This record gives sequence, C-alpha cells and structure tokens, in this order.
Amino acid sequence: MLFMDPMDIVREFFRALNAGDVAAMVAFCGPGCTVEQVCADDDGVYEGREAVASRWSTEIARFTGALAGGHRVSVQRIAGMETGWGWVRAEWTRSLRDRATGMERHDVGYSHFWIERGLIQRHRSVVTPAKTTPGVGSTCLPNEPTPGVVSDRRYPTRPMVGVGAVVMVEDGRIVLVKRRYEPLAGQWSLPGGMLELGETLEAATAREIAEETGLIVDVGPVVEVFDRILVDETGQVRYHFVLVDYLCRPRGGALAAGSDVADAVLVHPTSLAEYRVTEKAQSVVQRALVMQGEW
Repeated sequence: MLFMDPMDIVREFFRALNAGDVAAMVAFCGPGCTVEQVCADDDGVYEGREAVASRWSTEIARFTGALAGGHRVSVQRIAGMETGWGWVRAEWTRSLRDRATGMERHDVGYSHFWIERGLIQRHRSVVTPAKTTPGVGSTCLPNEPTPGVVSDRRYPTRPMVGVGAVVMVEDGRIVLVKRRYEPLAGQWSLPGGMLELGETLEAATAREIAEETGLIVDVGPVVEVFDRILVDETGQVRYHFVLVDYLCRPRGGALAAGSDVADAVLVHPTSLAEYRVTEKAQSVVQRALVMQGEW
C-alpha cells in the first residue's frame, strides 16, 4: 500500500487546522495517536483519536484565527528530521483571538510529528510568546533573509530555483508586475522570485507575492515547471533558472508595488498581449485558467 509523503501529511494537517476542520485533522491521526502541548494555554497530553478530536474541537470553539483570512497558523518551514524515518519538523507562528473576550495572542513555535503507515502517531509542540505582533501572515510564513548572504544569479555555477504565481482575484483578473531589475527590467511579468535556503516552494511563493504586490495569498497547485536559460554575447550562461509557477488566490493585503518592482496591476487575461507579456507567461496563465475550477 502506498502512503502519502510524511511532509505532505503535515502540510495538509495545517491546512485543515486553518480551515477549522477537526474531522479532516483527526483523519490524519492514527487510532492510538498521542498529542501534547499543541493547543493554546494547554500543556496536556491526549491519547487516541476521540480525545484528540474533543480537545481540538474545544480549542477551535474558543479561539478564531487572527491572521489574514481567519488563518490560525502560518507555517514557515516543513522539513524531514535526521533523527529517523518518519519524523517531520514544522516551524510556525500562531495568532489567535479569543471569541469571548476579543483578546489576541501571538506565539512562535515548532512541532515534531512522528508519522508511520501514513498517519500521525505522535504530535508534540514547543511554544514561546512572540516578541512582536506578527503581520497579516500567509499560508507559509516568509523567511527573513540571512544578513550578508547574497545569491549570485549572474553567471551561476548551477541552475537556480525560482517561483512564480498566477494570482487570480474573484473577478477573473490576474496580477502583473513591472520588473525594476534584471533580468526582464522594465517588462511586465507574473510576480515571483528566488527560493531561499531552507525555504519551501510554497513559502517562497507566498513571501515573494507579499513582497512584490502586498497581497497575502493562499498557494494552490503547481501550474507548470520549466527552465529559462539566458546567455550573453559570447554564449556563456548569464542566467539559468528552474521556475515553478503556482496558482494563487489573495485572502488579505492590498495591491501595491513592492520595493523591487516598478508597478503592480490587475489585468484581464485577454489583455496580456497589450502588456507585452512573454508567450511562455501567457501559456502559463492559460493553463491556470483551466485549472482554477478544480481548486
């Protein structure tokens, strides 16, 4: 029998948590699962699906999410652990609002999951109060860049991974940005940027969209993966990107050009040619339009 990848299980568990769907959360747990220190103001240990479901129901009834779109948790990183097969670590921030008092609490922390036979067998969290109030948050919280570390995009020694997004609003328009820097300086394109060390593809997508457009997005399915190679006049590779484009929907923020783009606009897909968007980007948008009804 084939089981879902452990890191995918954790990712879907947090999606269910943000949706307040206890049944979906518990469906990822084994019958004899153990959870400890996973709820606000509670360092208790709960064993078995029924006890876990009851505790999560109490938690969700008491608190609502205080992040954009009502999300409770913003995941920064999901990674496998070298301590053994099936162990996964998730790092996150959490913002909750007490439904009765309106008081908010903001925490940072991490969770360890032991996953066996496709189910969470153990889930334990370590939580500390956040020193500052988080911002509006995103599906995957963006990483802070490491000071003094600059990715060498020009004349790289190996291909570099980038992410992009077809951000589609309710009326069917999509977001375009005008590039401020090379490559493609002065040209309109889909928003996106580079993957940072230790950052997931989804986290990078959410971060880049927030930085470039001011929008907080839910990151959906992959639309397309392709490479883009640009050479100089001597034939040397000046840029080599492997690009992963996602379908996204905004759930917070306001459209505004970030510091590394010259402008950000909403455009109907039929008007892309007027902005001289590349044929490849236009094809990605068309593929996203077909996929949107399935997400």
